[in-house]
Amino acid sequence: MLTIAQKAQILSKAGLGVALPQENAPLDEWERRVEVGYVAYTAARAARSLREAENARQTEMLRRMAWSNAAL
Repeated sequence: MLTIAQKAQILSKAGLGVALPQENAPLDEWERRVEVGYVAYTAARAARSLREAENARQTEMLRRMAWSNAAL
């Protein structure tokens, strides 16, 4: 399981960094924002992966249909 610091680093590398809390701000608020941001980030990545897989499946199906029709 990833730590909050690791999740924050991943978000930062993806350009979605969560600003560090102000000097007197509670750290748990920053941790919550990191958690929420990380969940949203991973969900978006999973959705993109599923879309790409479905697109590849449909493209392959169309390619096979085109080749089978060309043989007629």
